[in-house]
Amino acid sequence: GRAARACGGVEAGTWLVARAGLLEGRSATTHWEDMEDFSSAFPEVDVCPDRYVIDGPVFTSGGASPTFDLMLHLIRTRLGMAVALDVASVFIYDQARAATDAQPLVSLGRLDGYDPRLAQAIRLMETHVDQPLTIAAVAKRAGVTARTLESIFRKSIGETPGAYYLRLRLGAARRLVVDTRVAVADIAGRTGFSSAAAFSRAFSRAFGEAPVRLRRR
Repeated sequence: GRAARACGGVEAGTWLVARAGLLEGRSATTHWEDMEDFSSAFPEVDVCPDRYVIDGPVFTSGGASPTFDLMLHLIRTRLGMAVALDVASVFIYDQARAATDAQPLVSLGRLDGYDPRLAQAIRLMETHVDQPLTIAAVAKRAGVTARTLESIFRKSIGETPGAYYLRLRLGAARRLVVDTRVAVADIAGRTGFSSAAAFSRAFSRAFGEAPVRLRRR
């Protein structure tokens, strides 16, 4: 009802929200195939062709993919960019890649409100998981100084580029440990560690247990 803190509709769900009177005088969207019919049925609603619309406490989206974009936006605005990036890295994958590929894709295209230099730096890190670049090299390719890059990361994510890069690699490694049968030594190489021992130490510090132990669970 109107007392709810927030409510929304996805695709055909927008019709239910409109029938409840919650979209009167508000902007909204729905699936592109339904827009004309929806506009005719609810002339009091300002129908937009946007992927998702947030108008006060009411949000609407045009489908599954736009809903994910909406969720990332809500997470970023409430919990910050770092949490939104973590969520995106877990759920977004390049479907053309093999299931055992170590490379995570954050897909910053789905996140609004980010510095384009941050996006470029993270994309460089993602594409060099197996052979990590130095932070100086990342900064140079992103067209900024190492100091500026550190400032951008601290402001946007709350940690240094080096810390984020390590976390990115370890996140990719953890998915390989949990979701595949790739040998731990091979995972170490795929995620840029010089040896299985160095990988296990870093993994244990990050996740509280060794990769072999996690895989047994």
